Amino acid sequence: MNWYMLIIIALLGLVFGSFTNAWVWRTSQDMNVAEGRSVCPHCKHQLAWYDLVPLLSYIGLKGKCRYCHKPIGAQYPLVELGTMLLFAGLYVFSVPSGWFAWVQLAISLIVAVLLVAAFVYDAKYMQLPEKFMLPAVVLGVLSLGLNAYKFGWDALTGQLIGLGLVLLVYIGMWYFSGGKWLGAGDIRIVAVMGLFLPPKQLLVALFVAYLVGAVYGVYVLRKSKQKKGVRVPFGPFLIIGFYVGLFFGARIANWYLNLL
Repeated sequence: MNWYMLIIIALLGLVFGSFTNAWVWRTSQDMNVAEGRSVCPHCKHQLAWYDLVPLLSYIGLKGKCRYCHKPIGAQYPLVELGTMLLFAGLYVFSVPSGWFAWVQLAISLIVAVLLVAAFVYDAKYMQLPEKFMLPAVVLGVLSLGLNAYKFGWDALTGQLIGLGLVLLVYIGMWYFSGGKWLGAGDIRIVAVMGLFLPPKQLLVALFVAYLVGAVYGVYVLRKSKQKKGVRVPFGPFLIIGFYVGLFFGARIANWYLNLL
């Protein structure tokens, strides 16, 4: 493995994590991501470049705005650090050599940015904007098409059947519940999962999503004074499940099948 390239990819993840934080906030304010300079969400003071250095600025400012001294929020360093680790993990997982592997890695990194943005936005606002999800679906289709070009459609028959069946189930759940059980954004995440994951890994990913979501749901219910009507966004758990399935799904599935 090329350690220099790993460091470069990880630093890129740090930069894109900072970009993702800004993108999420600007989307919540109905602003264009390229519109104007970054400002403090509290006092709206324009931030200088040295206020925007990923992780280091947060540490140097002790988690507070330089100008109004209000807390910045742990989301910012956590998203930056998480995106950095995700980029590094995708590089280590793929160990690219040759144009095909590098193109697939580039697609995976862009999808990672979109899914991290979707994760944060859904966790904060309980919505999955199309500007995050539709490009991820398109890139998933592109990745699948590249695999078909290299390996042939016959090699992807199982994955296509698995994708079709899972989408059919989720679209049915959405339709018959009137959107109460899950939203259209969740279906798009499931589509992305199926476009990137073979059937065994997809099943592991969905199992992990429901398991983690159920544990968190029980925690929220126990913590909340309400016993009914507590809403929990499902998108973040699907995204967690997706990356568990991507990195570890094959090993988990094989371990389980060996037990049987």
